[in-house]
Amino acid sequence: MNNAVVTGGTRGIGLAISDKLKDDYPFLNVHSYDRSSGDLSTDSGIEELISKIPKNKIKVLINNAAFTKFIPHTDLDSLDDETYDKIFQVNVKAPFKLIRGLKDRFTKDACIINIASVAGITGNGSNIAYCASKGALITMTKSFARSLAPIRVNSISPGLIKTDFVKFDDDYYDSMADMTPIPRIGQPKDVANVVSGIIHSDYITGQNIVVDG
Repeated sequence: MNNAVVTGGTRGIGLAISDKLKDDYPFLNVHSYDRSSGDLSTDSGIEELISKIPKNKIKVLINNAAFTKFIPHTDLDSLDDETYDKIFQVNVKAPFKLIRGLKDRFTKDACIINIASVAGITGNGSNIAYCASKGALITMTKSFARSLAPIRVNSISPGLIKTDFVKFDDDYYDSMADMTPIPRIGQPKDVANVVSGIIHSDYITGQNIVVDG
């Protein structure tokens, strides 16, 4: 039986993805944000996660785990080195090291999906480093699609999705919904549905799919 792996799969978008995949992948390995399965903010934690994944072949890898904090783009002094490094460690280095560490275990028709963000396209997000990290993840996706072919590698860039990863008051959500062509706020299931679609679409690779209504 083939494995599926979802990082950050116990809440928000990751939980919705895990729920979507669990019937098709009985060997579903869900990484938890509580660090019990490996702290992605450290190299040793990434290696721990790799070591805990059963040795079956891997059909699906979803790099969903992410880290950010709200820092105004004009407040450069508050974006200290420690925060900057942690953002890139979790959002860019961890996906790279997971893919590299598992590369010999992927099936030939495996599918890797990196959860990025529209912030990586627009440069507008929770802080400058977060935007840059998601832009890097999108670019890395395209590079991996070439280097790992025929394994398919794609990214998904959600817009505003209502989760506990980012929290706003109801008035903000209402105002954003009013400005969205599909007049509602995105839900985790909207991203999970696109993940499922990409997994089952065997002629899509190197693409970044925006899910923002």
